[in-house]
Amino acid sequence: MDNKIVEIRTTLQQVFSIAIEEIAQEKEFVQRVSKLTGLKFVEIWVMGFLEKPSASLNYLVQVAADINVSITKQGLQDRLSRGAVDFLLAVLKRCTIQLRNKLPMDLSLLKKFSGIQIVDSSGFGLPDSLQSEFPGSGGDGPKSAIKLQVIWDFLHGNFLEIVTQDGKQPDQSFVQHALQILPGWLCLSDLGYFALETIEIIVQTQAYFISRWLVGCGLIDPTTETRFDLLSYLQHTTQNQLELNLWVGLHKRIACRLLVVRLPPEIVEEKRRKLRDKARRKGRTVSATSLAWLEWNIFITNVPLDWLTLEQISLIYRLRWQIELLFKLWKSECQIDRIAGRMRERVLCEIYAKLIGSVIFQYVSFPLRWTDRELSPVKAIQTFRRFAVALANALQNADQLDVLLSKLFEIWQRCGFKDKHQSRLTTCQRISLSGQTLA
Repeated sequence: MDNKIVEIRTTLQQVFSIAIEEIAQEKEFVQRVSKLTGLKFVEIWVMGFLEKPSASLNYLVQVAADINVSITKQGLQDRLSRGAVDFLLAVLKRCTIQLRNKLPMDLSLLKKFSGIQIVDSSGFGLPDSLQSEFPGSGGDGPKSAIKLQVIWDFLHGNFLEIVTQDGKQPDQSFVQHALQILPGWLCLSDLGYFALETIEIIVQTQAYFISRWLVGCGLIDPTTETRFDLLSYLQHTTQNQLELNLWVGLHKRIACRLLVVRLPPEIVEEKRRKLRDKARRKGRTVSATSLAWLEWNIFITNVPLDWLTLEQISLIYRLRWQIELLFKLWKSECQIDRIAGRMRERVLCEIYAKLIGSVIFQYVSFPLRWTDRELSPVKAIQTFRRFAVALANALQNADQLDVLLSKLFEIWQRCGFKDKHQSRLTTCQRISLSGQTLA
């Protein structure tokens, strides 16, 4: 662990260095010599919101004093008008590029892939004053909303990209994850991202995907080159699990393994009840076909059978929920969706500062995320928050930063792991056991 601490310290010092000042000048945030340098501004906003997610400008002024910067509330407010938003966004991009772990999680089943790319989005409302730049999706939702598209390498615990969009943008039109995926990687995404064009890009890159199949997407039997009626086939089978080799897309014809798992009756009935209730609220009726499809979970993948079985595919797809837990952490602990300000610069600076803090936390905590036990992200970030200002003060002193990181890791190892449950295994524990069985 000592070597890992040295590596983390070295990387943090490389990121939060003179390069930050160069970015500040490039974005015209710093135009003259000032006691509030670009780096100090980043430390105040990032560590201030890490320490107290509901921090006011008055609180940030106190954080400034803690790191030896004397500034008034009005002085801090004034600095928001000089390229601050573009500056913090550029720092966020720098952090996602450079704060990356090199070693993967020690789970043999996942090491078949060079990376595990999970893509998903999370959105929240903004003050109405930002409606022209960040319009909401309409309906009963907020007039202004922001959507965060997150591409996350779960295997290494790295953020590959965090893209901000307005609330009207559909997930299905988002393709950056496919454009930047590398050969040998595995992509996990939900139905909101299902697009044959995206899948085709992944396949052509010699990467892999696991996705839910979108009902209505055409299927072709490669032996006869005719359309395959999946629902009719399923309604005449008694198997609870089955696998078919089909082409997906009437024109794209992407060769896939189509995997089907029959759901327990009680789950099927609950899904049907929810669908009927939703339709009733909208004054609609549910077709018998729509109800019939709810009996199965259906996946498509290009991962070879000798790599992963049907059961292992279904298990690994559950990792997609890890990004939902990440979003939950952002909203419950980092309060990224609770913005005190109303001015555009104030709002966006707070969002980007909180995201930078989350990237730092993810990078520093990952080495302990999976050892003999799993680190609890909630427990870990609550501890990390107490070290935020001390971290800012230690960034430029290697010895002091080593001591701080050692103490942080010691507390995490003593108090930060998930509670043991005798009868309930986590997804990672199940994957670990599945890999051992395969070996």
